[in-house]
Amino acid sequence: MQTKKRFFYELYLILIIALPMMIAQVAQVGTGFVDTLMAGHVSRGDLAAVGFGSSVFATIYITLLGFPTALNPLLSHAFGAKRFDELRHTTQQGVWLCLLVGLLGALLVALTAIILPNFLNWDEKTVRTTQLYLYGIALGMPASIVGRALQSFAAAVGRTQEMMWIGILGLLLNIPLNYVLIYGVWGLPKLGGAGCGFASAVVFYFNMIGLWLCLSYHTYFKKFALNQAFRLPEYQAFKPILQLGTPICFSFFIEVSLFTFISLLIARSGEEFVAVQQVVMTISGVLYMLPQSLGAAVAARIGQSLGAKQRQRAAFIAQVCIIAGAVGALLVGVLLGVFRLPVLQLFSTDETVLKLGRDILLLAAAYQVVDAVQTIAAGALRGYKATKVPMMIHFTAFWLLGLGLGAYLCFGIGLGLHGFWYALVVALTAAAVLLTAYLYYLARYMIHSR
Repeated sequence: MQTKKRFFYELYLILIIALPMMIAQVAQVGTGFVDTLMAGHVSRGDLAAVGFGSSVFATIYITLLGFPTALNPLLSHAFGAKRFDELRHTTQQGVWLCLLVGLLGALLVALTAIILPNFLNWDEKTVRTTQLYLYGIALGMPASIVGRALQSFAAAVGRTQEMMWIGILGLLLNIPLNYVLIYGVWGLPKLGGAGCGFASAVVFYFNMIGLWLCLSYHTYFKKFALNQAFRLPEYQAFKPILQLGTPICFSFFIEVSLFTFISLLIARSGEEFVAVQQVVMTISGVLYMLPQSLGAAVAARIGQSLGAKQRQRAAFIAQVCIIAGAVGALLVGVLLGVFRLPVLQLFSTDETVLKLGRDILLLAAAYQVVDAVQTIAAGALRGYKATKVPMMIHFTAFWLLGLGLGAYLCFGIGLGLHGFWYALVVALTAAAVLLTAYLYYLARYMIHSR
């Protein structure tokens, strides 16, 4: 097959997995988008509460996603090698492990809510709204982590359309739930922005239950018999998930904590800075779903190829996905830069938020390409079951360059919030270069080794 035809054929196979997954994850992230949008029209204090609360939740949630993410390469290798008994058993044990991880995450979110007043100098109402939001969304943590484990299974076997429709329905459910709980409809308490946390928790359970029923009873998935011979938790079965997933957790924590630390450091500067940070991060979070979905899809495709002992094809798949992701991100970055003001106006009419947000969103537009490249390269490396070196690269790029340089630019020379975002562009560029270089080395090594 000619190179051009091979390129588009592999891109087609990747997009079959990635596009439905992207829509599903955009829908899931869209709950945060809707939360921010609706809270912003209640008051600036509610927007700040939801913004800060969602940042805290996201830090814990995204960190713990390392374990369901680790299931993707494990399951795709088994699927590629046609080891279906191993596929079923690993999925079932992964669900048990993710349930335990989700319960731990819920506890951490609740504990954060308890100690929150010691760190914020906001007015009492805003602090209380933030706490109540965290208590509400913490209830949904176990369902959300288990749901991501089920998504990893669907991606590993190359069938993601069902998760897309379930995600869309969950997003549509989130909108009326938010309205009812924010404004106290039908005799329910008027919770303001805090109602968004409880609404999100309900949506997480809806998504998890819907996906489990689909994977258990849909015609395509019946051959895998996920709901049969379901064993109790087995520590030995947890070990490969923990070994692969722990470095991924650290990588995710390093990346997301950079944004959370920025929020923490500017929290004392005033509600308007937190509000801007949340609006821009919400927009960036939605856009991030494109490379994130491509990263998950390329991990599955590479895992399937390696399971079938097709090493040359695995390397070619990585190249295809990085090129396609960079082109897509370039288009997204240009559109975001051009239309940043109308996008910001969807969230807030506050002049201070709009003025500061316009500058910060331009910087977010500038890093779209390098963010896409580093995300997809990291996903490809997970397909190779390589997670330790990427963890060290993320530490160097995000903590040393991103946070260290950002703190210096922000406080050392007085650039404020802009300084952190300048440093973020530098950090993402460094991560893209280093991860891509390591991916190239590892792919070549795998091809030439026996």
